[in-house]
Amino acid sequence: MTEADRASVEWTTWGYGVRVVVTDADRLVPAENLARGYLAAVDAATNAERSDSEIAGLAAGPNRVTPLLARFVTEAMATAELTDGYLCPTPGTPDWRSIRVDGDRLDLPDGASLDLTATTRAAAADYVAEQISGLLECGVLVGLGGDIATAGTAPEGGWQIRVRDLPGDPSCQIAVPAGAAVATSSTVTPLHPDSIPLWRTASVVEKSCARAHAVASSALRRAGSAVDWVSGLGVPTRLVDQEMRIVTLSGWPAAAR
Repeated sequence: MTEADRASVEWTTWGYGVRVVVTDADRLVPAENLARGYLAAVDAATNAERSDSEIAGLAAGPNRVTPLLARFVTEAMATAELTDGYLCPTPGTPDWRSIRVDGDRLDLPDGASLDLTATTRAAAADYVAEQISGLLECGVLVGLGGDIATAGTAPEGGWQIRVRDLPGDPSCQIAVPAGAAVATSSTVTPLHPDSIPLWRTASVVEKSCARAHAVASSALRRAGSAVDWVSGLGVPTRLVDQEMRIVTLSGWPAAAR
């Protein structure tokens, strides 16, 4: 597979840049059409700010939901578990542990309000890459902002990904294998405007974009305890502090430079 075999397209949705790359140029147009359709479906299911969305119509107690919403709620629950609640689908309350998803049944505790904002983008990158690769039988990379998922066969030498937040920030080029994902989270807009965050960015390589984003975002929130927490997970991570100093952990890809 050569460089000429690959093709890509870019546009903007949800306020983020979208990039789709396929390993077969003949499949680029259908890949774009599928990606746009899947992202529209995800928005219709998970966007609580839309009065006509599926999530906006949920009530306390048992709800019948589509497989798509069930998938994204399940991802959000897994993220909450992985991050010890730092990222959870019920912001401001501890009720996330009481949510139950079983097939097409979603049980919500009284007073709980679902918000999947923290996890939808990364989970959508996984979902779109997986669906396109399965239908078109080719390698696919899907990037949504700083969240990048891959599926299917990778190009020779792996997927080449530039890791950086903003122009002028420290950058590196890494190669990731088929099925791997990369997420970069940032505090350029501070999580707490009255304080200066310790870390400027966190980048993570994981088996799914949902997990990569969860670790990266949680690491930023953990500040001084991030290094020990990430090291305990054994997840390849690159942290950049406010002085642009770089800390790499847990075998950050040797291909990085």
